Amino acid sequence: MEYRTLGRTGLRVSVIGLGTMVHAGHFGPMKDEESLSAIEAALEAGVNFIDTSDAYGAGYSETLLGKALKGKRDKAILATKGGNIMVGPNRGKTDFSADYIGRVMEESLKRLQTDYIDLYQLHNPSVDVIRNGDVWELLERRKKEGKVRHYGVSINKMEEAAAAIESGRCDSVQIEYNLLVQGPADTVFPLAKEANVGIIARAPLRRSLLAGKLTLADQQRFQGEDVRARNFAGDVFAKELKKVEALRFLEKPGRSLAQAALAFCVADPAVGVVIPGARDAKQLRENAAAGETHLSEEELAKIAQLWRSGFK
Repeated sequence: MEYRTLGRTGLRVSVIGLGTMVHAGHFGPMKDEESLSAIEAALEAGVNFIDTSDAYGAGYSETLLGKALKGKRDKAILATKGGNIMVGPNRGKTDFSADYIGRVMEESLKRLQTDYIDLYQLHNPSVDVIRNGDVWELLERRKKEGKVRHYGVSINKMEEAAAAIESGRCDSVQIEYNLLVQGPADTVFPLAKEANVGIIARAPLRRSLLAGKLTLADQQRFQGEDVRARNFAGDVFAKELKKVEALRFLEKPGRSLAQAALAFCVADPAVGVVIPGARDAKQLRENAAAGETHLSEEELAKIAQLWRSGFK
């Protein structure tokens, strides 16, 4: 496993991390024993960066993680998030006030069974919150108190990433980056490198599309809380599947499409860590092996050409 320093945090993170959204059932039903086995396999494979959120199953993912890391807290660099309201009359809204974040941070600490969080991230704040929110003073106080070691943002839009970096407040930015979403490399990564802000690449397998195992028939399975029901509604799924087929050249004996997809993400030195989900220990070990996988210059050039042409 390769390790990198995550921006100015000084944290030495495994290039392949673990995202835990899947463990809360957001990609179909899960069994706790499978989730716990994935976390245990992560530690065994040298995966030390684990990302979660109080939004994943309204805290369920954090609770599982706290259980899995009991007595092993020192083996993991824990990142969580807050700001999305997942229960009550305001469910679906966001709140980045200092009062709200201060309260849910304490709840996250309890669920995670820890007295500190290595990286606390605001979960999808707007540009206005990033520039003018009073929450930053709270985060700085929590840092001085030792409850938070570093803080940053997890965002959806590149203008939000730019605002976060330019604000000078964020130690890290989490953003979607993968073979099908390469835009951040041109716009966000140069800003981050100049400011020494760590980049966490989210959704590296594009909601499991880049594992290369889904077919059009799978779309009917995306129901209820499965995020793919929203992300791949209508004909979006069919169009994305066609792009995946154009990337099949990356599969080779001993290297799956998923491993190639993860290797692509960490091929850019601006990326500190990539956080694929893993349903169980087997998936985790496959993902972790991508930490020793490298794409050739010819493969990277072909990937760039496909992106520029819209995968035509």
